[in-house]
Amino acid sequence: MTRDVRATATAVGPAGATTPDFVIGRDVGVVARWFRIAYGLIAAASLWYRVGDALDASGLAMMAVWFVAVAAAYTALVWFFGRVERFRGISPWIPSALLQLPMMLYPMGLGSAPLHQALAVYTTTGVLLCGMMRYGGLEVAALPMLLLRRRSRLYSPFNTIDIVEQAFRRSPSRGVMWATALALTVFVVVEYWWVGLTLSVPPARNLLGEGIRLPGFWALLLVAPAVWFAVLAARDRDRWRDTPPGRRWPWLAAATLLLLVPLLGARQVPDALWAIIMFVGLIVGLVTLVRLPFRRAAARPRPDLDVAPSH
Repeated sequence: MTRDVRATATAVGPAGATTPDFVIGRDVGVVARWFRIAYGLIAAASLWYRVGDALDASGLAMMAVWFVAVAAAYTALVWFFGRVERFRGISPWIPSALLQLPMMLYPMGLGSAPLHQALAVYTTTGVLLCGMMRYGGLEVAALPMLLLRRRSRLYSPFNTIDIVEQAFRRSPSRGVMWATALALTVFVVVEYWWVGLTLSVPPARNLLGEGIRLPGFWALLLVAPAVWFAVLAARDRDRWRDTPPGRRWPWLAAATLLLLVPLLGARQVPDALWAIIMFVGLIVGLVTLVRLPFRRAAARPRPDLDVAPSH
């Protein structure tokens, strides 16, 4: 795990102004914070009706037991990753994937119904906590981070919102194109990230109706702001040349929006993004394991060779 960073650094932005150094997977902006809170509240309302229909009194009691067990297990894992020296400094992709893997019990149908509902409640609680405590990391680690008073860098599906928000905030131009790109982004993200979940709440479905669920092809509107960010990045490439890749916001936003187009169109967000995090984390982990012996060999001190004097 990456070390906790409690101080906020500063960096020079593309326009030469000094701006706060935003770290993806740790920090969260104002818009992304309230996005998480709103999504968590909608998910909590959906769970209220779903859990009530799926479990009886004994099932609810078992769900509470499982929730405590899951929270304790995740807290122990986060504590372990933070205490073991060899885990420090590794890529955030690896612990993000490892911490998210147990959540696969739910879609794979492994375990009991109370366990599945406990996992859903735990994840929803994490989304709300991330927004309330201004933590931009993985949702299942939010409660352990709160209890252990840490802010380790871990990746989350909601980091896509963080990236896009930072790109809009740091854009040097805020004219008609900026406003149009922002409006299209907000429209598509709200429609395909929130509407399906909102309609799973019976009162909301009765009030709004299925008519607000648009066909998937409307997600193609995100291509326009993606192209706009790509043009900005190409036009100002000299300004971003010395900036670390993790803070090249126009490039990151363009790639993120293009990634979201098919996922939002299929209404597979945030689930598909969690799967991508696990896949990338496992690949990075395998590459790290393969390279580990070579790094140890390179770090091992070489013995001094005694050279015999010439006669």
